[in-house]
Amino acid sequence: MKTTANSRQAGRPGTRSALARTTLRALALALGVAACADEPTRPATGGENPPDGGRTPSRTLGLVEITISGLGTDRVTSSALSAPTVAELDRLRALRDAGGAEAAGPGSLTPQAVTLPDHTGGGGDGTLQLELLATGSFTDGARGSGGYRYLWATYRVRNAQKDGTAYDTPRQNLTLYAVDTDGTIGETAISQLELFDGTPADPAIANQLLPTGAVAKYPGSNTIEATDPDVLQLVTETVADAVEAAASPSSAVVDVFPYGFVVRNATNPNDRTLAANPAPDQFDGIVTFAFKVPLQATPAADPFTVSFVFLATDDDEVRITQSLEEQSAAGTAAFEARAAALGASSLTLLPPGPSTFRGHPGAQMLCEVRIAGPASNPTTTLFPAPGNKVWLVAAPLPGGNSYLAPDVRMTAAGCPAISNAGPTTFAVHGYQSGRASGTYAGVGTSLVVAPTGPGGAFVAGEEVEVTLTSALGATQPIVARYRVAASGGSGVFAVVGYPDVGTSPRGIVAADLDGDNDLDLAVARLDGHDVKILRNGGPGSFSVVDSVAVGQRPIGIVAADLDGDGDIDLATANSAENTVTILLNNGSGTFTSAGSVATEQDPVWIAAADLDGDGDIDLATANSIANTVTILLNNGSGSFTSAGSVATGTRPQGIVAADLDGDGDMDLATASSASDSVPGMVTILRNNGSGSFTSAGSVATGNGAQAIVAADLDGDGDIDLATANSVASTVTILRNDGSGSFTATGSIALGGNAASLVAADLDGDGDLDLAVPLTYNHRVQIYRNDGAGTFASSSPAYLAANTYPSMIVAADLDRDGDIDVATSNGNSSTISVLRNQ
Repeated sequence: MKTTANSRQAGRPGTRSALARTTLRALALALGVAACADEPTRPATGGENPPDGGRTPSRTLGLVEITISGLGTDRVTSSALSAPTVAELDRLRALRDAGGAEAAGPGSLTPQAVTLPDHTGGGGDGTLQLELLATGSFTDGARGSGGYRYLWATYRVRNAQKDGTAYDTPRQNLTLYAVDTDGTIGETAISQLELFDGTPADPAIANQLLPTGAVAKYPGSNTIEATDPDVLQLVTETVADAVEAAASPSSAVVDVFPYGFVVRNATNPNDRTLAANPAPDQFDGIVTFAFKVPLQATPAADPFTVSFVFLATDDDEVRITQSLEEQSAAGTAAFEARAAALGASSLTLLPPGPSTFRGHPGAQMLCEVRIAGPASNPTTTLFPAPGNKVWLVAAPLPGGNSYLAPDVRMTAAGCPAISNAGPTTFAVHGYQSGRASGTYAGVGTSLVVAPTGPGGAFVAGEEVEVTLTSALGATQPIVARYRVAASGGSGVFAVVGYPDVGTSPRGIVAADLDGDNDLDLAVARLDGHDVKILRNGGPGSFSVVDSVAVGQRPIGIVAADLDGDGDIDLATANSAENTVTILLNNGSGTFTSAGSVATEQDPVWIAAADLDGDGDIDLATANSIANTVTILLNNGSGSFTSAGSVATGTRPQGIVAADLDGDGDMDLATASSASDSVPGMVTILRNNGSGSFTSAGSVATGNGAQAIVAADLDGDGDIDLATANSVASTVTILRNDGSGSFTATGSIALGGNAASLVAADLDGDGDLDLAVPLTYNHRVQIYRNDGAGTFASSSPAYLAANTYPSMIVAADLDRDGDIDVATSNGNSSTISVLRNQ
């Protein structure tokens, strides 16, 4: 039966000696160190013994106790013990705390290698050789308001016994799992908790110590940053049980917790192997033990010395965990890079898990990780279970410039497990390639992976929209939009063709209309009252293959899978008829009208998005004479019903859908031209999550605002806006403060009139540039982004004389990974195809 914490700590010989305790306390006071001062230190390393032989190790070695002392001072130190059994640990601890010459006390300011005596000969006693490299602590937050003290110790690891005897077989994926023994406090892995004066700390603190990833808080910063991936290892209870079963019965391990710390290779990030027969100074491994503990009611109640007990185990499965502390853009990137470098077979994610990995087959979501107490009734878990909710494993939630790899498989996580994920409840829709179709992996688990884009990949530069409907168990649906990464491209363009489409071409879109994995074009003709379909016949080679009648004087056009059958359909805004015409694709690029739906007066532009979070694509039109936006909700099969209209500024000309306030639904923004003599404006329409919109105010632009785009122009993760102002001959940049409020941060002088613009990564550097057709200058002007939302003009692409470019689309038209553009030339009968060089 286990002893209580107070009785065990009060009477056991493992408490620190009075001499060592007094020495450290006196030194701390002499240095003027207060109990709340926390600075990382890098102590000198100790030595190690030469090898004298070795033997093949078992998969489970012995025990390691790590002690971290000096918490709250700038002299944090650590020491380690290694032994095959708890009884041997107790004996060595007593020897150490008695101040023997062979070992320093846990509070010593002179860190030592584990070179304790009593090696019984024969080699391979199951111990491990460790050498302290660095240790430290810092605080985050305020005492009494959720503040924590973070503490860590980093050790070099040699594939040898504690006395330096090398093992003669390599060791892979060595992990030190936290264990409950007859010598730990309660049902935890904590073997010692002491205050600054050496007396026992409150034993309840043992249940409050939580493992973390490797983190730092740099001077002058209030942000905790992940420093090294591949430190914390979290596993299932099944794996923990297997580790426990492999332990020697004589070790006195009572329970193995499903967390520990992994030994990584110190010199090779692609490997975790510790070589056999290492040289005397060859420490191939490095391991960091990292925890956090709540700041107690008073500094005097904070623990000063903490000891943890671990069981060393190696196996051939490469597991890697993304800790809570690594759930940032930089942390996620480092985690993904390490997972790829290691060839990890198992990836463990935690709520809310913002990793945009490519649907790794070994990924798992752990909804609860036990830190203290028995598996049947944990006392402490690493994080509160998120309850009955579902979330996207892709961050940040406001899509912005969260670039996706073309072959990405979007992932949803839920606690409890997601049982009914499929194309209607977990919808993934590419606006150029079509709806993702195929097998949803992991249905019935806490991590469900959607299929990738049609043909095995989405298209570079296209926007991909993801919906998690409330049918998955969430109280509110989530809709997010992402952009697929482009590769290469100089941002310098050359015209490769002027296909003739007939008079008055206006709106133009690019999409894979015939299902052959390249992008075709569709052009709405104002005076032709139709849509011309141009099939892609090779790089820059387009020819008209069909003409489909629509309503009177169509201007705006969108491409999307409107009926949910996987291929791309079309819809036009018919300005003279006050309707939207729906053109359904038969799968091979020929279209049939599915009728029209009424709007208010003069619909000039149209946007597509899942506005009500039900998994299908809805529509919204900007109605120039009515000064409204009409919302058209899809019944799932491509049949639309008006859900009413909402007021905008005067003469709205452009409309765009995006998650402007970062709350997981698609908002709307319109560009209104008012009159030529007054500034235009952008009106923000905020979605309540179900497709009902409320005006959230407006912001002024240049005169004659004609078109609008939504994109993360400054790279901060939220969605900014830009308008093309035809009368002012400018582009206005509107920066988002993160909550959906916008401020005009300047304008770009165009030197000509523009009726449209597009945002895309035209030069392949990871930020979004702008391309603007200057109608009467007969050219497309490129404005390169410096990454912070400031734009500079670069070489324009000159079109043929009298082309009069009006509308523009950006897309990878030749499928070479970079972004090309095409324009409709409104006062001629052509379009221009411009290839990125």
